[in-house]
Amino acid sequence: MTARLVTIVILALSLTRAEALEVLTRDGGPIAGPAIAHGAEFARETGVAVQVTPRPFDALYGAVMMGFVTGRPPADVLILPADWLPDVAPYLMPVPAALVESPLVRGIHPAYRDRQMRWRGQWLAVTLDGDLHMGAYRRDLFEDPATRAAYRAQTGRALEPPRSWDDYARIAAFFHARGLSGTLEASAENGQRLWSLFSHAAAYTAHPDHPGHFFFDPETMAPEIDNPAWVRALQDYLAALATAPGAPLPSHAVRTEFAAGRAAMALDWSDIGTVATDPVSSKIRDRVGFFALPGADQVWNPVAKRWDRLAAPRPVPFLAFGGWIAVVPRGAADPNAAWDYIAFMADPARAAQDVMSGASGFNPYRLSQLDDTAGWARLMGPQAAGDYLSVLRESLSAPQTAPDLRLPGYPAYMAALDARIGRVLAGEISPEVALAAAAADWDRITDRLGRASQRRHYREAMGLEAAP
Repeated sequence: MTARLVTIVILALSLTRAEALEVLTRDGGPIAGPAIAHGAEFARETGVAVQVTPRPFDALYGAVMMGFVTGRPPADVLILPADWLPDVAPYLMPVPAALVESPLVRGIHPAYRDRQMRWRGQWLAVTLDGDLHMGAYRRDLFEDPATRAAYRAQTGRALEPPRSWDDYARIAAFFHARGLSGTLEASAENGQRLWSLFSHAAAYTAHPDHPGHFFFDPETMAPEIDNPAWVRALQDYLAALATAPGAPLPSHAVRTEFAAGRAAMALDWSDIGTVATDPVSSKIRDRVGFFALPGADQVWNPVAKRWDRLAAPRPVPFLAFGGWIAVVPRGAADPNAAWDYIAFMADPARAAQDVMSGASGFNPYRLSQLDDTAGWARLMGPQAAGDYLSVLRESLSAPQTAPDLRLPGYPAYMAALDARIGRVLAGEISPEVALAAAAADWDRITDRLGRASQRRHYREAMGLEAAP
């Protein structure tokens, strides 16, 4: 169904408007770029002008919340991180029922639809982007006979894409010793480094018998981030960073440095697929493979307070950051035009173009995008496309896939933890001290916001409790 049919059949909107439709989102080419481009196209087709206001990412949350608390809607459309939905939910209009039931929304993968678009049982957002972490590796290096022989001689193992975090560390150290960065992960301040740590922690914290203990104890809301699983995850993360000496990298530089051929592996969002295989900018475009987040054969038992051994490494995919969503504030000047623009931007044909562009900041989130083998093969080449789609499908279909932190006060929790991790990276404090201090910070935030209500929100976000 085209966006125009969605507009006419579902929303029955008027296409006349005296003032421009105002859209607020982050600055830069990613996210804002598609919003501006689609806004110009929307204006040509409908006669409704669109004014996109970009804000620096670190100022966006404040700008949004200031508008809400002062009673002045910050824009007609907000394009925001999905993890902010709990904080902004009280100020939003629900998604029109007809749009929720339309093919446009029903075609979104359930991991990004049912989890990211709702809060407290209400449909409040439309997904524009699907985020998760994955690995990329230099297929030419992993398949080189001499390199494979050297790795087997040194480790007694075959050189294959890592299935466990132990494999990952071993391979990264091997290539680092041979003069190449072993692996790249985000570590720069304001460079999205926390999600790399979370990706390491997911497998160690996801006990099959005790779900929902990733970030907090779901019964008491005591933070879990200072337990031995998180300490091991942080130690693993630091060891990975040590195999890539040099300046700390933000996430976008992880992609570009890997595409420049400067590392054997990288851990990042699925943007890395389009960047590493770009025919113009990548030096390794036909030599790339992909792997799902590694797992672990030991998992922390948060009840018995011990490590439990699993029969084999168990991967736990992680929906890092979750993606970007579009919402309409209560009090928007023209909510009909706002939903019309969102439906136009989320049209499957436009969305397919966005997710196949490494510059858009949008990653696959629709079922049709994951099924478009021919389209991805034209973009990446058949082998890389097969790897890429296989990782995405496997990650999104696994029952143990871990959601990101998602509850009111999310930016405060993240800022407190990031400040402590920054001191570890600076060599000022140990992982144990940092995580204990962050856990104390989290306890204070939870008490300030209300432990009982935060418990209810966390349990819902972790899938342990149905929404009212």
